[in-house]
Amino acid sequence: MSATRLLVLGVVRVHGQAHGYRVGRELMDWGAEEWANVKWGSIYHALRKLSEQGKLREFVAEGEVTERTSYEITDEGEADFLRLLRGALSHGGDDHALLCAGVTLMPCLPRAEVIELLKERLAVLEKSDTEVVSAIDATEAEWGKPAHVRELFRLWHYTVDAGADWTRQLIASLEAGEYVMADDSPQAFGLPPV
Repeated sequence: MSATRLLVLGVVRVHGQAHGYRVGRELMDWGAEEWANVKWGSIYHALRKLSEQGKLREFVAEGEVTERTSYEITDEGEADFLRLLRGALSHGGDDHALLCAGVTLMPCLPRAEVIELLKERLAVLEKSDTEVVSAIDATEAEWGKPAHVRELFRLWHYTVDAGADWTRQLIASLEAGEYVMADDSPQAFGLPPV
């Protein structure tokens, strides 16, 4: 999955229609160049690719002073956006950029759905952590690797454990009613213009 793809679809969806510079400016304002390694070239590449795949529709907006290509999300693009967003929130892997993109756009979904997706993520993390701890606790004879490699497994354990703790906290925040989600208000962040 691609964080850039999810973010580009999300920005176009938020605005209803947007030209490439607006998409890029929005992502830069969100700090996506830092947490998702989004660059201007990758934004324009994603816009072209998504248009070629029928996820975005290209057009020249009326009333523009200069002719520039604008984009709007198609039904196929909406389906892809929702699939990517759900995958980003339930994914228990180490793709930090994808998780950040998912959290940024999570208000696009109903609260209960986001909580369930995060619980899926938590289950994956807890299973992974159990396996890592088993490896760390192995005897020297069972280990079968150079002794210093155990430190990599400890790092993995602490990273996964921190991710699981954070996920639990986010679930608790959502269950407590924090944040405006798609089913709370038609003005929730990330929803298309009404």
